Amino acid sequence: MSLRIDLKIEGMECPNCSMILERIEDKLPGVIFAEASYRKSNLIVEFDEMQINESQIRMEIQKMGYQVVESRPVK
Repeated sequence: MSLRIDLKIEGMECPNCSMILERIEDKLPGVIFAEASYRKSNLIVEFDEMQINESQIRMEIQKMGYQVVESRPVK
């Protein structure tokens, strides 16, 4: 089953930041979709709960140099 979350990201300053964060789709098995907006400072991620969890996604974002300050489910 897939889950979609909206993550508020701290540290996004330009369109390049968005592109960097969207690479999470290629880096992590189980991430189906990733779309970032530096203007909104958010990252929407859809992932397969059987392969990966939100905590693992947050850790990868932190490794990229950004901080998740809030998350909420997207319906």
